[in-house]
Amino acid sequence: MAEKTTETFKFEQAMADLETVVNKLEKGDMPLDDALDAFDKGVKLVKKCQDKLSEAELRVEKVLADANGKAAGTESFSTDA
Repeated sequence: MAEKTTETFKFEQAMADLETVVNKLEKGDMPLDDALDAFDKGVKLVKKCQDKLSEAELRVEKVLADANGKAAGTESFSTDA
């Protein structure tokens, strides 16, 4: 399967693909080379998802910016409570 370009990247599909990779790896019955390939694919999917979430955060801040360009009404996206 060819990698998706940025224009066709779908976050939800990437998350589903990542879940599939994780499930396969958790089974522990893959040959080593296949497991390494799956792990590599998973790492790439995580990076793409993180990039997409960062992009979404910036878009939200831009939409909520006041007339001076300062973020207005936004809250931290941090999961640390």
